[in-house]
Amino acid sequence: MKNPIRMTLVAHALALAFGGALLSGGITAPAYAQSNATGIIFGQIANHNGASVVLENIATGARRTVHPDASGRYQATSMQPGSYKVMLMRNGEIERTLEVEALIGQGVEASFDALQAVTVSTRRRTIDVSNTNNGAVFTARELEALPVAQSISGIIQLAPATTRGSPRIGGDSFGGAGVSENSYYINGFPVTNVYKQIGSTTLPFFAIAQAQILQGGYSAEFGRSTGGVVNITTKSGTNRWEAGAVLQYTPNKLRAKPEDTYYPQTGANPGTDGKLLTYRGANTANDVFGSAYVGGPLIKDKLFVFANIEQDRFNTAYISKDSDSTNKTNGWTERESRTPRYLVKLDYNITDDHRLEFTQIHDETKKTQQNYGFSYTDLQRTNVRADGVTGDGAITNDSILKYTGFLTDRLTVTALAGRFKSTYPQSTEGYVPGIFQVSAPARAQVPGLIYSNPQTIGGTMQVANAEDKQSTLRLDVEYKLGDHGLRAGIDHNNVSSINGSSLAGGGSWIYSRSTNPNAPVPGGRSPASGGGYGTQGYYVNEYHQSDAASPKTDQSAQYVQDRWQITDRILLDLGLRNEQFTNKNSAGVAYAAQRHMLAPRVGAAWDARGDSSLKLFANAGRYHLQIPTSVALRLAGNPVHIDHYFTYTGVDAKTGAPTGLTEISPPFSAGNEYGQAKDPHQMAASNLGATYQDELALGLEAALTPAYTVGAKFTYRTLRNTIEDWCDQRPVDAWAKRNKVDASRYNMPCLLINPGQGNTLELDLGRNGQLVTVPLSAEDIGLPKVQRIYTALDIFAEHPLRNGWYGKINYTLSRSRGNMEGQVASDIGQADIAATTAFDYPELMDGANGLLPNNHTHVLKAYGYYQLTPEWRVGTNINIATGAPKSCIGNLPKALNVNNNPAGWYGAATYYCDEKLAPRGSAGTLPTDMRLALNATYMPAWFKGLTLKADVFNLLNRQTVLATQPVYNSGADTINPYYNQVLGRAPERQVRFSAEYNHKF
Repeated sequence: MKNPIRMTLVAHALALAFGGALLSGGITAPAYAQSNATGIIFGQIANHNGASVVLENIATGARRTVHPDASGRYQATSMQPGSYKVMLMRNGEIERTLEVEALIGQGVEASFDALQAVTVSTRRRTIDVSNTNNGAVFTARELEALPVAQSISGIIQLAPATTRGSPRIGGDSFGGAGVSENSYYINGFPVTNVYKQIGSTTLPFFAIAQAQILQGGYSAEFGRSTGGVVNITTKSGTNRWEAGAVLQYTPNKLRAKPEDTYYPQTGANPGTDGKLLTYRGANTANDVFGSAYVGGPLIKDKLFVFANIEQDRFNTAYISKDSDSTNKTNGWTERESRTPRYLVKLDYNITDDHRLEFTQIHDETKKTQQNYGFSYTDLQRTNVRADGVTGDGAITNDSILKYTGFLTDRLTVTALAGRFKSTYPQSTEGYVPGIFQVSAPARAQVPGLIYSNPQTIGGTMQVANAEDKQSTLRLDVEYKLGDHGLRAGIDHNNVSSINGSSLAGGGSWIYSRSTNPNAPVPGGRSPASGGGYGTQGYYVNEYHQSDAASPKTDQSAQYVQDRWQITDRILLDLGLRNEQFTNKNSAGVAYAAQRHMLAPRVGAAWDARGDSSLKLFANAGRYHLQIPTSVALRLAGNPVHIDHYFTYTGVDAKTGAPTGLTEISPPFSAGNEYGQAKDPHQMAASNLGATYQDELALGLEAALTPAYTVGAKFTYRTLRNTIEDWCDQRPVDAWAKRNKVDASRYNMPCLLINPGQGNTLELDLGRNGQLVTVPLSAEDIGLPKVQRIYTALDIFAEHPLRNGWYGKINYTLSRSRGNMEGQVASDIGQADIAATTAFDYPELMDGANGLLPNNHTHVLKAYGYYQLTPEWRVGTNINIATGAPKSCIGNLPKALNVNNNPAGWYGAATYYCDEKLAPRGSAGTLPTDMRLALNATYMPAWFKGLTLKADVFNLLNRQTVLATQPVYNSGADTINPYYNQVLGRAPERQVRFSAEYNHKF
């Protein structure tokens, strides 16, 4: 035994250094390196002389032999998740046996003392003292018992410190971070969406074996995330053939009616205030889901296969046009969405010490629809079919090959190679190029004129042959050296995209009306100066938008990790990660790069009582985030975003186009995006620093009794630096004037910088091909430093599965405050990653500091299930989250909008309303979102293998408002009639019936 005085001193030193910590545990945990797709089995042998330990996978028969060290401790790393028989061997004979379950990313203890019986079956420890991660693991068995949405997002929402992203852009938020800041893995392969980093490849739900959700504190092998990590392992075949099928039906008849949407009460638009905007009472939806799976041995104990295929068919009919739409001939949509998916997994145990795995995943979305007319007069659809988009979707394929080699008791090597490809086919019907779209809200229409919209395709159409690709190579090495578990690794991702879009029809006529005809339009004169209906404040914008690019990104990382078992009770986890990324334009030329993104990570765990009943833990670390390929569309391509304002004297009744045009502004682009190719050398600061966040977590976990475990954790996260686009030429002009450089012909596009920092630019100020170095200080640029601070207190209580029931309750008290949500701006629905309106101009940041869109002060989650009888089980899942803050986003005040201030070109994009500062988050709070789900499961004894289940989601039918329109103005001195309009609600109550049959041969 180690010196108890020394042990106590070290323990107290760590407690002081880290302020305490959270552990979960077994007995003495040896030092080991922990893989991102496997588990650890470790333990202590009381009489270890001449002993060895054989670990046998109960399902596959795969064996591994390890030997204890001089103190009697042993460890087996990189173990496939699953149940194991752990056999203590001496002189070739089995002396004792334990049974344990290895979980992804966690350690499980299997120790042998002199008093044990020959065979002991152990359960998962309620406290794992062998790691310092902050996360949760959900198994297929638990997911089946709980009423959860069958999606990765549904699993994420079970974990503490996670919330749903805004319905305007989707995704999930971890620890107050933006929805584009998470990393997703399947069997160790990164499957994060490479184009925008929101979401990931989706696999068949019933192929999921385990899902680990990490909210922070993860080790150096994980990176490219300032939010969280989703780590999934899939099922594998076993030595027993097994097959099954699942059929689910969610009928429209048991679905509650969705609530209608009304014009908000602005007090300034009597013609629309409070009136029906979107009728939803006639909407219908039916969902049919089917899944089939089979698994077993192709060669017993050697080669196994598992295959799962599923398809969800969702049929919906809904009103697709608002009451003020200029064209309702396609106002009723009937859509069918199909999502065929499959997974094939092969496992080959070459020998006891060498294993190969191959995973193939196919994920597809197909959408077809027909459009018909709809009348708001009698709220009835017509049977006259209209043209429109008839099909679109996405097709994704992932191929993953992984090798694991247990070269010695101390040395383990894993190597992974994988490829990912997504394509986005789209088909149209009746599309006629050259016919502009028309947007003419009721208040913007001149009385007596007829406004029409003959273009049946709305919004944008993607470029042909759109695709995303990624290839990955990864190598990890583990080595045990005394009390140290060493792990090192490298990885490399090659990413490329072909993407972009343009307005259907080539452009759009956007009609508006200003209540003050003498107020100038952005970048131009007043409507009154143009005559025609402009004297009454009516005007129109000829808007053009397009962008296309085929960018590429190279991503690399290296890490080292030392899990040092300082004493029998204290584990210190030391790690260092280094990352690099290079973003390239369509020609393969780099426009942004980072080389030395050093991220130290430190974790500590203390088994305070030495019996795994009380664990303290602490984590401190730095986490970096790359920028995805989508950034190149705006910053390294040839985008077009042009506004051109006119007054008019009439409207063509057939095309909806204005007639009698008088120009009141030149064509202008707030970001200087006129379709010209951008020089990649001028698109980013030459000293650009990476986006990174620092985090500290402190906590404790205690087993009060064998049946109850409680814990608490405090988390502090602060965003130290970010990359954003910046569009303000004024500091460049001022520098040129000070340094007597002629910049009169230069028009600066938006480019990437670090806000609040000094940035050095290389610019062609003379338009002569000669780059000039322009060093600008933070004071020159005039932007505030980025700030996002997340603080949270998480408290939980858990009853492990025993006496027929399992339950867990989590409560999170948190605050997310600052001047930037992240790479997205979800409150205004902007998913232009690292290219939002934030930091474009200093005026846009006035009042930007406040409660951020992912702030949910109180979040309560409770879930569990109870086995009433051998045949009946009930489950529940409760998620209650207080609402996000609301903001008012309006025009730049007249006092600031002088000298053609470019920030005023954006229109309603500042935190000013009614000429007064309206700080972020000061416009109120959205209502509390409360969702209660229940289920009941029947497993008849008279029909072995059959399971019947009914799940009810949102039992109370609280269709809570989740997003509203924050834009206050629509034109100069005009209050937007849609300000505070409901833009997203919680789904209505629905009931899902399931039948599953499983047969083991």
